Amino acid sequence: MQIIIVHKNDSKASILAQKVKAVLSSRGVYCSLLGFCQLTEGNCPEGDLVMVLGGDGTLLKTARSYADSGTPILGVNLGTVGFLSSIEPEDLMEALDLLLQGKYEIKKRMMINVQLLRDGQGCLHQSIALNDAVIKARVLHTIKIKLWLDGLLYTRYQGDGVICATPTGSTAYSLSAGGPILEPSISALVITPICPQFSSSHPLVIRSSSQLEFELDSDYETYLTIDGEEEIPIQKGDLVRITRSSVVARTIQLNQVSSSDKVSIGSSRQE
Repeated sequence: MQIIIVHKNDSKASILAQKVKAVLSSRGVYCSLLGFCQLTEGNCPEGDLVMVLGGDGTLLKTARSYADSGTPILGVNLGTVGFLSSIEPEDLMEALDLLLQGKYEIKKRMMINVQLLRDGQGCLHQSIALNDAVIKARVLHTIKIKLWLDGLLYTRYQGDGVICATPTGSTAYSLSAGGPILEPSISALVITPICPQFSSSHPLVIRSSSQLEFELDSDYETYLTIDGEEEIPIQKGDLVRITRSSVVARTIQLNQVSSSDKVSIGSSRQE
């Protein structure tokens, strides 16, 4: 077995990564260490599984980086909440036994394709996301956003912005903005307005087979943020197209974890 250990960039995570590597190596498992800043999509070392020592931000970036390879990911929570993590640090050594014995399940989590389109210039940016894509103003002004559903104008939003989240991302920023929690296996997306100006603007749950296009209809400074990390400036007339991705994140589950157990603590935005 070959295990890639990804750790966030602090001394606690680095020391733990070295300890885990030593324990696994003593059991005949080949391990390699990878820091958070070394992660790059499509250019990661191969392994049978990836162990992530960090918060949800570290796990989200790892999931995007390993999405194409389909490598299973085990999250060890070194963040504040750890919605996506399977185990806590104090249970790690016991969990290694279960891992090496193959006593775990692999859960598939839906991801989305996110494209930024500009008239006359085509696709300016393309990425995948496990949590969400967020269109948000950078100034103290409301912005207007049109939502096109499968090519038809569906509704208009006016406020600070809008969130399009997967079931996994429904427990993150979307929840903080008043959106519903979706069970991870549900084939749907949730669209949540951020501080809407009108009380008639409510969160929407849309089937994941839909093509969603968000059109910015304001001149104010606005950004598209993907999984809380990638941040791209957008301008009036730009389209953010969101579709279900053909790839999924494969997470290792050693214990049954319910997202609702942690929602009172906060949203999953930690590195």
